[in-house]
Amino acid sequence: MRLQGKVALVTGGTAGIGAGIVRMFVDEGAAVAFTGRNESTGTALEKELRDAGGTATFVRADNKIESDVAGAVAATVDAYGPVTVLVNNAAATDVTISGVDNHVDEITNEDFDYTVRTALYGTLWASKYAIGHMRAAGGGSIINISASSSILSVRSRPAYQASKGAINSLTRQMSVDYGPDSIRANAIIVGFINTDGDVMRKLLADEEYMHVIRSMLSLPRLGEPADIAAAAVYLAADESKYVTGTQLTVDGGATSHQPVVPRVVPNEPVAG
Repeated sequence: MRLQGKVALVTGGTAGIGAGIVRMFVDEGAAVAFTGRNESTGTALEKELRDAGGTATFVRADNKIESDVAGAVAATVDAYGPVTVLVNNAAATDVTISGVDNHVDEITNEDFDYTVRTALYGTLWASKYAIGHMRAAGGGSIINISASSSILSVRSRPAYQASKGAINSLTRQMSVDYGPDSIRANAIIVGFINTDGDVMRKLLADEEYMHVIRSMLSLPRLGEPADIAAAAVYLAADESKYVTGTQLTVDGGATSHQPVVPRVVPNEPVAG
């Protein structure tokens, strides 16, 4: 087991990518605390993992409230000891998919602030309260979940993209500041992932939308939460102990692909 002896906290861990990370961390032997706002979903996942012999605890917390985030770190330490792996996954996807995170000249301060507090401030706070425990434990790994739109912008979503771009910069800054304490900080750049939620099912049923998404990918399938979880396991495990300050892109080639350029048929001469 690659994470045996690790104590992990995963924010936004009750569904989607977060739940995928929680499950794989537990399977790899980590003791995992995970947060979310939905009590019933969180406790159901906790029961599932414990019934299977895993070590997991759900902590109800709202990532845009500093005291909740601080409490989640404290609850993790109380349950399992010093946090040695932190995954900052929580994001304001409810605002992002609602349509109100639209354009700079239209978004309200409240919606922008909601998004930034959840993703960026939540990442700051969880890291702030976990770093002391990592230092006391002799080191640790901070893994920040970012997005491909932080590198190549898509239309609209200024708050979401601004928060993820800032997370990339914060990741690099923490890698510099806390490297001497053997605390590593890395980001995972996430592409289009089939998280199997209600909104995702609607998107998958939209043939025009999915045609655009698939045209952006170099690989012939959509991403799954397990793809991101596998990257997180690598960054949490000792095998990546010399990796810090990086952005590990897991997007099926989307940020490397230019869909506006026609594909060249093998052995066919290129005009011009």
